[in-house]
Amino acid sequence: MLSVGTSYYGRRMATVILIHGFWLDASSWDAVAPALREAGHDVRALTLPGTESREADRSSVGLDDHVAAVLEAIDSSDAPVVLVGSSFAGNLVQIVADERPDDVELAVYVDALPKPMSAEPDDEPAGADHPFDWDEFTPDEQRDLTDDLRRSIEADAIPFPAKVIRDGWALRDDRRYQVRSVVVASGFSRDVLHEWRRDYPEVADELDRHEDLTFVELPTSHWPQLTRPDDLTRVILDAI
Repeated sequence: MLSVGTSYYGRRMATVILIHGFWLDASSWDAVAPALREAGHDVRALTLPGTESREADRSSVGLDDHVAAVLEAIDSSDAPVVLVGSSFAGNLVQIVADERPDDVELAVYVDALPKPMSAEPDDEPAGADHPFDWDEFTPDEQRDLTDDLRRSIEADAIPFPAKVIRDGWALRDDRRYQVRSVVVASGFSRDVLHEWRRDYPEVADELDRHEDLTFVELPTSHWPQLTRPDDLTRVILDAI
């Protein structure tokens, strides 16, 4: 009989919380979640407030609502928590690691980075919705997207709550730097990261303060969960 908290692979079972970024929902993790569950982990793919449908009222949905949704998932878990955030959801991973550093065992940033945050709100984008736009992606971020997948993304894209993007957040607890972290670089490379570190010293300072941060290159689109799901799953499982 397995002991509580141990998977059938003999590893410690975790609650893996999968968090989508702009224009997606929980279904964007459908090709990743089954293998994580098969490995014995409790997998929870979130659909964040305001992204339930195109018709959802997003006018009052703010960053605090998205943070609260992740914290609720953590509070309902009795296993070590692994946060996996794609794209803009990397901000949520970083914020929640700051809010609950003792509860997060592993933070995985999928084509995202832990970075400096401003407590001050921004003015952009205006309005309630941030609509889908291919122009926001570099050519590298669109690698491996087949015509069928591009059409599917366009057809299923859900406007993102613009207020979430505008809201500021103050990071307060330096214990977030002790949370083991993995950066999965799919739409950018190690060379590009070196350029960012050179051009934006504040980014380098934030990265360098992490005590245990691993950088993994997985060259593909901005959404490896769509274009290289098996490889992304392996990265997550190896990190766990």
